[in-house]
Amino acid sequence: MIKAYLEIDENLLDELEEILYEFAPHNWILYFNHSKNCTKLEGFFENLDVAVEDFKRITGTTNLKHLPCLLFENVDEEDWKNAYKKHFHPWGINNFHWVPIWCKENYSVPVDHLKLYLDPGMAFGTGNHETTKLCLQSIVDLYQKTSGEFKQSFLDVGCGSGILAMTASILGFREVDAIDNDPLAIKVSQENALLNNIENVHFDTKCLNTLNTFKKYDCVVANIQADILQNNAEHLINLLNEKAYLILSGILSVESQKIKCYYEDLLSKSNFTFKYENKIMNEWSLSMFQIR
Repeated sequence: MIKAYLEIDENLLDELEEILYEFAPHNWILYFNHSKNCTKLEGFFENLDVAVEDFKRITGTTNLKHLPCLLFENVDEEDWKNAYKKHFHPWGINNFHWVPIWCKENYSVPVDHLKLYLDPGMAFGTGNHETTKLCLQSIVDLYQKTSGEFKQSFLDVGCGSGILAMTASILGFREVDAIDNDPLAIKVSQENALLNNIENVHFDTKCLNTLNTFKKYDCVVANIQADILQNNAEHLINLLNEKAYLILSGILSVESQKIKCYYEDLLSKSNFTFKYENKIMNEWSLSMFQIR
């Protein structure tokens, strides 16, 4: 097993983070090294050739092709499997806590609070990325301000580790579906559901455009890239129940107005009336449409 790594200039961080998000899931980790006051890109691969090819894949068409050369070192299988753990720590919103399973014994959750234990593995979705945090904030806010009648059906598009779907289940959604086109993500999601004894979430390896629109949902969350959100806008809208919520994330702030206008136009043509809300965290944006 090979570890590939290099230091990243802070001026390139935003661009690199955007690229890594678009390629998720992948083998790369971007993290700040406090002891050396620098940011590192780190990835784990079967051999050197695979590492080099994957690095070219994520950097070849951007300014990042001017990055310094990768450095390499051999690691054993166990180090690779556990590498992501040092970057994932417990965190919470209001009375909901997301806790790495390896912190279960040391992290105290108040008796009257809600919790979700996670082992994200190499799947996208620890909750640490802004796009996921924006979604979780929106879901928790909806839970607090809506009635029980609303919380019937929930769809998570691009579920990654399953964090959004399982959060919805714990918050009271009765029927939860979650899809991802990556079989590894579905495997990780199912394992996380077992960790939490969650039985009402149905995970499926499936692409968004293959979903049957005869089934409608009270809340649809799609945390994927902006271009995919735009290309599949009509399909997502057709999945909405009456008085549903559509939550779109994975959108750079500079792209948010374009996505907003595109969806508003389609919703209006479909004779929907709606309320729009926008949330921003750093350079990322979330768009939420409440159907009325």
